[in-house]
Amino acid sequence: MWFVSKQHHRKEVQKHRKETERLLAQLEQERWQREAVERLRKQEQEQCEQAKRCLLAQLEQVGKPTITTPTITSNFASKLRDLLGAGKWEKADEETLKIMLKVTDRQKEGWLDVASIQNLPCEDLRTIDQLWLESSNGRFGLSVQKRIWKSEGGNLKADDKIYEAFGDRVGWRVNKNWLQIDDLTFKPSAPVGHLPATAVRVGGLSWGVDGFWWEKREAYVLLLSQKDW
Repeated sequence: MWFVSKQHHRKEVQKHRKETERLLAQLEQERWQREAVERLRKQEQEQCEQAKRCLLAQLEQVGKPTITTPTITSNFASKLRDLLGAGKWEKADEETLKIMLKVTDRQKEGWLDVASIQNLPCEDLRTIDQLWLESSNGRFGLSVQKRIWKSEGGNLKADDKIYEAFGDRVGWRVNKNWLQIDDLTFKPSAPVGHLPATAVRVGGLSWGVDGFWWEKREAYVLLLSQKDW
């Protein structure tokens, strides 16, 4: 009888120990989960704060081109810097299109389509833009054109009135007529946003009426409306 009682006691002790271990493991797991949730909450909060800071910084820069000395990311960009530094605006304009065609592997075609614009590295766009901004004291550059485009209500579905208003602003349209590449002004006195004239070079500025293919038009509009650099 004593032996049976001792065995029963031992089993109860073992059962109690296992239950205690199970509860401790459960508590540990719950503690780990709480810590994981807290870490995730802090991470989300930090990301939110960072996004707010970025947004505030962007809002502060609205309407103001940022002029900095760009880091040349490609050897061929150094030629563009030299041409701009020497005031050879037309040659620099030609070189800008050459760079964009080269980095998108569209040299054979000679123009940029929507897919090539989508795949155009933002870093290269930023370099091109900064070189133009730096050399023109903020008058010329892709970001300048983008700001003017959006100020006229430009978007992916913009109608001809918006294209015409944009053309008037950047000086690509004079007396209600779109200019061709030979008619452009390659001087510092050209209208703000006049250069680089990439859109003009890839097919003229008939904007879908005569010679400017819709696919080319859509590519340039995508560059100004959605591409971020």
